[in-house]
Amino acid sequence: MLTQEKGTLSGSDIYFLVPSENARRMLYYSIGCGYFYTNVDYHVKRENYGCYLLLYICDGELYVRSESKTATARAGQIVFLDCHAPHEYRTLNHCEFVWTHIDGANTAGFYEQCLQKMGSFVFQSPRSESIREQLFDIVYAYRNNQTVSEWQQSLKLYSILITVLTGMEPGKEETPSYSETTNRAIEYISKNYPKPITLSDLAEEVNMSQYHFSRKFKRECGYSPHEYIIITRINRAMYLLKTTDLPIKTISQDVGYEHVTTFSALFMNRIGLSPSDFRKYPF
Repeated sequence: MLTQEKGTLSGSDIYFLVPSENARRMLYYSIGCGYFYTNVDYHVKRENYGCYLLLYICDGELYVRSESKTATARAGQIVFLDCHAPHEYRTLNHCEFVWTHIDGANTAGFYEQCLQKMGSFVFQSPRSESIREQLFDIVYAYRNNQTVSEWQQSLKLYSILITVLTGMEPGKEETPSYSETTNRAIEYISKNYPKPITLSDLAEEVNMSQYHFSRKFKRECGYSPHEYIIITRINRAMYLLKTTDLPIKTISQDVGYEHVTTFSALFMNRIGLSPSDFRKYPF
């Protein structure tokens, strides 16, 4: 469907998609997609569009604003924008991009994690080309009147979100692309979790300042170092609860918690069951 949006040039196309109630309740869904060639007359400014925008810049530049923050997206970069908040984007000189408006499931959670990890709603990804291809696949299907079920579309959008957030493509054999610094910290935690571990210990182990190490670790893992230590300990505790008859107090101490009340509270908070109930719960 050719578009006559102001600032869009010949060859641009746009498609609108109406999700079913089932899709709204359970799936990821697109409410529109397209491939635009634009000039300086292209300018979008909205208070709230009720969805998220995923966009890949093929060529040129796009000025993007979300509330009070601004960025310039250039060729090869991704824009992941929360269109529930006041936002604006416009072409600088010229721009070519493929895009889709999405929502549903836990898209908000992906957006928040991505913003935290990337530090901006405009960023470069190690899988930028894959993201471009996946976005283009969505446009191509509608451009060629291909029948796409909402379940297929949801899987495609989920794959894009995973690729955006992690740099990995679902279904492909890949290992997490952690840096040597983060791998050393993870190895240190794995070997020393029964002992007290401080942020200072970890930063010293990898020869970084506490501030920079903490930011780097969370950006790559999605957890703060403190949260990663807790998760490592709780994972080990669950294993011991299910495979041994050790008293809970002993397990608490074995995984690094001297006081069983502290251990039990953390366990309950993360698992939703007390250690004793978890031990009895059938799996």
